[in-house]
Amino acid sequence: MIATIVSWFKALLAWFRRVFEWLKGIFEDFMEFFLDLPVVILEGILDGVIYVLSAIPVPDFVESASLQGLFNSLGPDILYFVDFFGLHYGLAVIGTGVAFRLTRKALTLGQW
Repeated sequence: MIATIVSWFKALLAWFRRVFEWLKGIFEDFMEFFLDLPVVILEGILDGVIYVLSAIPVPDFVESASLQGLFNSLGPDILYFVDFFGLHYGLAVIGTGVAFRLTRKALTLGQW
């Protein structure tokens, strides 16, 4: 009689263990869902930003005029001074600095 009660009690404990393991699995999946939710929301927002930015047309003056074209339209005396003062090197340094700053801001999400 006592062996039967002990076996029922063991079966009941085994059932409770299975129920708690099942609930633990559901809780872990639930927490994983909530941890992934901000990533999904951010992905949707960034996809919307990319869609809006791609819908903006490029102005005509940007397509027709380039920096090289503007420098070529300068007179020869101005081009001499542009070359003498190394303006192309200065613009390259400034462009590299801007590219570095934008890359740094993008990689650290604006924190640094």
